[in-house]
Amino acid sequence: MDGRQIILYVAHGAECYVQEAAYSILSLWRQPDAQRYEVVVVSDRPERFLACLEDRPGLHLLKLEAAQRDAWRGPQGYIHRIKPLAIQWAARQMQAQASDRFVYVDSDTVFTASPAPLFDAVGRGEVVLNEREGSLGELRSNTRSHRRLFEACQGRPFRIRGREAQIPLAVGLWNSGVLGFGGDLLPVFDETVELIDQMFPVVPVHTVEQVALSVVLQDRGIVLQECLRDVFHYHVFKEFREDLARYFERYGAAPLAERLAHWPEIDPVQRIQPKLAFNAQPKWRRQWQKLLGRRWQPLPYPWH
Repeated sequence: MDGRQIILYVAHGAECYVQEAAYSILSLWRQPDAQRYEVVVVSDRPERFLACLEDRPGLHLLKLEAAQRDAWRGPQGYIHRIKPLAIQWAARQMQAQASDRFVYVDSDTVFTASPAPLFDAVGRGEVVLNEREGSLGELRSNTRSHRRLFEACQGRPFRIRGREAQIPLAVGLWNSGVLGFGGDLLPVFDETVELIDQMFPVVPVHTVEQVALSVVLQDRGIVLQECLRDVFHYHVFKEFREDLARYFERYGAAPLAERLAHWPEIDPVQRIQPKLAFNAQPKWRRQWQKLLGRRWQPLPYPWH
């Protein structure tokens, strides 16, 4: 038996996160095989999803209570500690079986193609992650956070899956904006949280969650697969939230078919291009243009 194919979201807090996740779900529903997939959303504001989307078969909204959300942040108040616990909880709420396949995506993603290849990879026993960003050793001078992470990992052992060990320099650090896994891997999230709780007090950077997950998965010897084609993760494009606000202001009360038809008008794959082109220039040139007031300009909206 192949099991169910379930796409997971965790979206809590400000309205922009609801709009991001709703727009991502619309991108999924635009795919020709969308009816094959169940969609599960963990949110403290499920009523807003019904307003931004439309209730339809296969959409499951799981209410995240404030007390549960706060408990999941842990004693250090680390916001991204919620993610592995919410994913695990959602899978269990859906009574996950070992044969079920899950693809979690961050709210700031869109499906650019069918997710079928991601579920196929999970069916082969692989884990799908968004992108390998480099190894711990390769990235040690990349940013201040990477340097702090490198120094913390070299300075002490951590308890990884029941044993004391240092995190090796060669361990790959993966972006977890996409995470495809089988229903038999739910213990990974307990192991990830255990490592988060050791690492975050030592190196309190916002990426500790995905570092801990990367370490645990590689310690298990699981084959990791990148996802750079079927899902676009626009985490460096916070300006897109303004586009989303305008889209839902314009089409939020329209029938679902109309919202789907107008979805491409603010496609982030296109709207991010001016920013990417600006950032591809040498640093000195970017700084000079900023001084002259010549920052990158967003694309116009088609309705203007």
